[in-house]
Amino acid sequence: MRAEALNTWTKVLSIISLCFIYYWLGYELERSQFWLLFSLYTAAFGLSFYLYKSGIRLSYLILLSFLLKFIFLFSIPELSQDFYRFVWDGMLYNQGINPYLHLPKELVESHTIEMEDFQGLLYDRMGDLNASNYSTYPPVAQLIYTLSYAIGQSSLILNIIVLRLFNITAEIGIVWFGLKILPHLKLPKSQILFFILNPLVILESTFNLHFEAVMLFFLALSLYYLCTSKVYLSALGLAGAVASKMLPLMFLPLIFPFMNKKGKLFNRNQILRFSKFVTILLLAIVLAYSFFWDSEMLSKNFKTLSLYFTSFEFNASFYYALRWVGFELSGYNMIGVFGKLLLLITTLFVLFLSFKKKSIDFKTLLSYMLFASTVYYLFSTTVHPWYLMLPLFLSIFTRFKYMIVWSCLIFLSYSAYKIDGVEENYRLLVLQYCGILGIMSYEIIVKRKLVSENRLFRKNKVQSKNQS
Repeated sequence: MRAEALNTWTKVLSIISLCFIYYWLGYELERSQFWLLFSLYTAAFGLSFYLYKSGIRLSYLILLSFLLKFIFLFSIPELSQDFYRFVWDGMLYNQGINPYLHLPKELVESHTIEMEDFQGLLYDRMGDLNASNYSTYPPVAQLIYTLSYAIGQSSLILNIIVLRLFNITAEIGIVWFGLKILPHLKLPKSQILFFILNPLVILESTFNLHFEAVMLFFLALSLYYLCTSKVYLSALGLAGAVASKMLPLMFLPLIFPFMNKKGKLFNRNQILRFSKFVTILLLAIVLAYSFFWDSEMLSKNFKTLSLYFTSFEFNASFYYALRWVGFELSGYNMIGVFGKLLLLITTLFVLFLSFKKKSIDFKTLLSYMLFASTVYYLFSTTVHPWYLMLPLFLSIFTRFKYMIVWSCLIFLSYSAYKIDGVEENYRLLVLQYCGILGIMSYEIIVKRKLVSENRLFRKNKVQSKNQS
C-alpha cells in the first residue's frame, strides 16, 4: 500500500515539476541563460520520460501534453524572434501589400509603412536578418498570419495567442491522424507521446510559435490517406504540407516506388498513378500560390531560399567540417560551394532511396522519409532546433529512436546566444553530433545486425528441432 501511494505521489510531483519548469521557461527565463535553460530542458525530458514509463493511461498523458502547452498561452516567445516577422507579414497582407515582394527595410525606408508604436516594435524586434530578406513563408502560413493579424490587430499578445491556438489545433490533428496510422503499422499508440509530450515540440511549436506543427498536420493527413489507399486525397494533404513549409516536397520521389503494386519497375499502372498524384499536388500548390502571384515573386522568393545553402550557417555538422577544410585550402569560407555540394548529395541520396527497390510498402516508405529528412539536416548549413520536428514526427512511425536523443541534444545549440551577440560553442556542437551519430550507427547498423543474427539463430534452431 505504501509503495502504491509513493508511486502515485511521485507521478503527481513529476507533473507539478513539469508545470513549474514550463512556467519558468515561458515567463522568467532569458535566452542568454543557457545553462539554466538546458538544465530545465533536460529535466523536462527526464520527467516526461518517467511519465511515459509510469503506466499512466495514454489518454491522460495526451491530455497532460495539451494542458502543459496552455501554460504558455499568454507568454511572449523568448527563444526565437521569428514570430515578429510572422505578425509583420500578416499586417502587410491586411494592408493590401504582398509580403513576398517587399523587404521590411525597404518599406520602412520608403515610408510605405509608418513606424507607429506597433509597427516599430515588430520591425525592431524581428532583427536585421529578417528585415533584410524577402519572406519565404508559404501560402498556408501567410493565410494564418493574415487571419491572426485580422483578429489581433495592433495587440502583440492577441496575435501571439491566435497563432498559438492555431498550432495547438494543428497538434490535435496530428494526434488524431497519428493514432489512426500507428495501428496500420502494428506499432503501439503510445509512440505518439514521443512527439506530443516531447519538450522540443512543446517549446518550439507552442512557445516559440514555429509553423512546423501545421505542416506536420497536413503531412499526417497525407500519410493517413496514403496508408488507406486514398492516394489522391493524400496528394491534397501533401500539397497542404508543402504550402505550409516547402521541405516535404523532398518526399515526392519516395512515393514513386510505393505506387508500384505489380512488381515490375516503371510499369504503366505505377507511372499513371504517380502522374495523377503529382498533377493533383502541383495544381493544389499552384492554386495556393495564385493568391499571392506576381511576376517578381518567384525570383525574390528563390533569392532568399538560396541563402539557406550559400550564406546562412548555424549548428551544422558535416558542413562545418568541410568549412574548416575550405579555410585550410583556400583561406576563405567556401559555403557557396559546399552548401550546394551537400544539397546535391542529399538529392542523390533521396533518388537512391527512390530507386533502391522496385516496390516498397507503407512501413518502408516512412523509414525512407525519416532517413531522407535526417540526411538533409545532417548535411545542412543551418539546423535550428525546431527543424527537427519533421524527422521526430516521422520517427514515431518507425522502430528508430535516435530522433528522441537528437531532440534533446539539439538544445545545446542555444549556447550560441549571448547577451551581446551569437557565438557558437564548437565543443558542444561536437558533443551533440557525436551523440546523435553514435546512436544512429548503433540503431541502423549494430542493432540491425544483432536482430538479423537473432532471427537467423531462431530459424536454425527451429530447423534443427524439426529435423530431430
